[in-house]
Amino acid sequence: MRRRPPVSDIPPQEAECQEVYDAYVKHQGPLKRFIGRFLRNSSDIEDVAQEAFLRAFTVERGRPIEQPKSFLFRIAKHLALNHLTRKARRITDFIADLEEEGTVMPLESSAEEEISAWQVLGVHCEAVAELSPQLRAAYVLRKVHGFSHQEIADRLGIAVSTVEKHLIKAMDRCERYVREKMGAQPLARSCREVG
Repeated sequence: MRRRPPVSDIPPQEAECQEVYDAYVKHQGPLKRFIGRFLRNSSDIEDVAQEAFLRAFTVERGRPIEQPKSFLFRIAKHLALNHLTRKARRITDFIADLEEEGTVMPLESSAEEEISAWQVLGVHCEAVAELSPQLRAAYVLRKVHGFSHQEIADRLGIAVSTVEKHLIKAMDRCERYVREKMGAQPLARSCREVG
């Protein structure tokens, strides 16, 4: 690892950026563990950590950062939540692609019921994309990744009871959204299962 020269040897404009660099080097391990609360893939964790550093470093070049460690962690949290949002949208796009290709769900039901189920599922994915970042993160971690309530609480840094409240709110909002879009009562299993 390349050593950074002492502050006295750094030109004034670069010396101003020493705080974020020092915070990143010192807290890189805890920062990655924090990001790991949201993401499982190690390369995603590494990417988010590096992007958080780059964004903080860029901001620091324009103005001093009083609490660089907190600033890095805040940026990392936003980036991780954005990553989860993009993943949820990819799932929505995948389902839309399946609909366009005419892929049929293997159900013992009529064609009308299958089409209706696909429509409800597509609208439900739209509903998830509309949730606030905290609700969406809890919901995606539960429904897409299959995390337990305790794992979600650990990853988001919140209490298990808060996770449960987030999931209930998310399900209620999704159900309401589906009802409004579909103009009728959604299928019972589309939003209601807490798991």
